[in-house]
Amino acid sequence: MSTETRTTPSRPSRGGTVFVEVVRLAVVVLATAVAFEVAGAVLDVARSGVDLGLEPETVRLSVTVVGAGLGYVLGGALGRFALGRVDAAEGPLAQVSGGQLVATMLGALGGLLLAAALTWPVLLLGGRTMLAVPLAGLVITLLVAGGARLGFHRGGDLMRYVGASGRLDVTTPSRGAAVKLVDTSALVDGRLLDVARAGFLEGTLVVPRFVLFELQGLADAGEEERRARGRRGLDVLAGLQRSSGVAVEVSERDYPEVAEVDAKLLAMAQELGAALVTVDGNLARVAEVQGVRVRNLNALADTLRPPVLPGDVLEIKVTRRGREHGQGVGHLADGTMVVVESAADQVGEAVGAEVTSILSNPHGRMVFATRLDATPLRRHAAGDPG
Repeated sequence: MSTETRTTPSRPSRGGTVFVEVVRLAVVVLATAVAFEVAGAVLDVARSGVDLGLEPETVRLSVTVVGAGLGYVLGGALGRFALGRVDAAEGPLAQVSGGQLVATMLGALGGLLLAAALTWPVLLLGGRTMLAVPLAGLVITLLVAGGARLGFHRGGDLMRYVGASGRLDVTTPSRGAAVKLVDTSALVDGRLLDVARAGFLEGTLVVPRFVLFELQGLADAGEEERRARGRRGLDVLAGLQRSSGVAVEVSERDYPEVAEVDAKLLAMAQELGAALVTVDGNLARVAEVQGVRVRNLNALADTLRPPVLPGDVLEIKVTRRGREHGQGVGHLADGTMVVVESAADQVGEAVGAEVTSILSNPHGRMVFATRLDATPLRRHAAGDPG
């Protein structure tokens, strides 16, 4: 005995029903207004000598009621059709980023404003003629649709110019002195994210698509160390995209005639006039030879390296007592405060001390040391960095 599976047509949800009824109401109002105008035209014909056999008010009421009825039927069909199209578009739109949706709406709004500026004189001068209104509607439709399409496909470029940050998929990368081109070695180095978040990489970070492919190749490599480096690079890129103060552009620009990734980076940096962010010393030297500005994270780290390290022995002049009992305070040549244990009684004297720890915070850096009675092995006297 065969069973027959019956499928019942799906009904609109509560929100869908409201949408259909709103569309129906709008169509009914429009159809009623049109029917009322048609009834007026029919009565004008009747006044010219044509006998309709009905009272004028009866004609007006009958035509208006027929128009409202047609609007009710057509409005329901149009509402269900529009709801179906919205439901069909909901799936693809779920894959669209919020930035692209905002850019699409901004593009549509720009098209609407431009259309209003162009059609307002036509409507003002043409009045309610049969040609002016359809022409204005056509111009508005074309410009709004064109603006929305332009905003969707060039969303990254549009969001960049309104000051958006995070990831921006653009077709025309930024160029100029404020642009930083990021290579694979800088992304693999986790310090890039901290430096960018601290605000030391102003402007826009451009990541070429071929760099992403190289990162993906590292993440899929057979060696565990290479896989870890590739995954760390992808994590750093994701962190940059989520950072509110960093604008990251993913560029589709490529140089098929160039085989090496480093050569592609140099060609792109020269074309865009951008600086190159890297930790690759050899690439940095080649870039400088070719006139490309370089932001080497290793050079930055060397510049910010503490003047002394734990275990160093230095000579420091105690200038005052510290907050804690027995502590004396002095300063290095660069102004770094040094807290020396058991040196409170040597104010005004130079003592030997061994560095035990270094404390860094947003307000500066402090060095903690222990007083020595032996002659220091290395001198870091105040005012004498040697």
